Amino acid sequence: MNKIAVIFPGMGYTKDRPLLYYAGKIARNCGYNLIFIRYEDISFDKETLRDHGEMTRILGKCINSAEDILSDTDFSEAGDVIFISKSLGCVVAAAIAKRHGIQAKHIFFTPIEQFRDFADDDCEIVFYGGGDPFADPDTIGSICRAKRIEAYRIEGANHSLEVDDVKADIDNLSYVMNIISDKISGNSIYKFSVQARDGSLTSLADYRGQVLLILNSATGCGFTPQYEALERIYRKYHDRGFTILDFPCNQFGRQAPGSASEIHSFCTSRYDITFPQFMKIEVNGPGESELFTYLKSKQGFKGFGESPEADYMRKKLASEIPGYENTPDIKWNFTKFLVDTYGNVISRFEPTEDMAVVEAAIERMFEGA
Repeated sequence: MNKIAVIFPGMGYTKDRPLLYYAGKIARNCGYNLIFIRYEDISFDKETLRDHGEMTRILGKCINSAEDILSDTDFSEAGDVIFISKSLGCVVAAAIAKRHGIQAKHIFFTPIEQFRDFADDDCEIVFYGGGDPFADPDTIGSICRAKRIEAYRIEGANHSLEVDDVKADIDNLSYVMNIISDKISGNSIYKFSVQARDGSLTSLADYRGQVLLILNSATGCGFTPQYEALERIYRKYHDRGFTILDFPCNQFGRQAPGSASEIHSFCTSRYDITFPQFMKIEVNGPGESELFTYLKSKQGFKGFGESPEADYMRKKLASEIPGYENTPDIKWNFTKFLVDTYGNVISRFEPTEDMAVVEAAIERMFEGA
């Protein structure tokens, strides 16, 4: 069936600006037909936002413009509908969906506060700036929490999600588009199933809403004592919605030679671990786990950091695997991926990373929760 994506711009933020351009391009690449909304003869500024009567008039004109453009579109025949909107366009998109009963997924960029009057609960996703001069960030965050909308606050960012630093802006744009790509394509960590120690399948959807730390491990490695810190962190945060998913792997120095059952017995007797352990897997190469292929695609290798262990790993791999630093492959045992409550792969930690740094990143996942 036909798939439709409608782009609702903001005032002065047209379809060719980065957020809308790349989001639209992702939608087009996923097979959506794009429709672009245009507004006629309107303008507003920060003062206008505080004028309820004038904002009602402006929004009414924008909604009428959108309805005219969409009048020939039969949304009931569409297999999937996405509304991608910016600023004032977020109010227009939400109002159109509500007024016409359109079952659309919404991607809201920097909505103004009036979107609260139209946006449905659980209506998908919001991105907003922590330094937005047009919409109070704390208010937008509060609206999203009240309506159970998945929300991402870009600290220091303005109404265009920019921070006046080109590299940081590119990094933030990449971060946002990675999330949007997964949303539009339906790609997600929750689509994967993995084998439990007894061989049965476990869907990662069972862990939806939890903060996850996913790693490949080994029982005979110099980093094996990290199990102690991992178990301590697991017990500290588990009741707050955190879990560790541990996948033994024998690809690095053949340091996980036993069966899944033998490995689990070792870990429970030596380190008293209680977090889930799964069947042994491969994380690189032709037989690699699809889960780890996905994790690596989201967070590539960025270096070992600075420590004696890091120096050792650099020298070891430089001699054994020239150019190792140029691939996203897992480099050694105890590589860890941090996943947020929405299933986004937030960070990657090499085995040389101090466990205190890993714990601090987990703690940040719960700040303000």
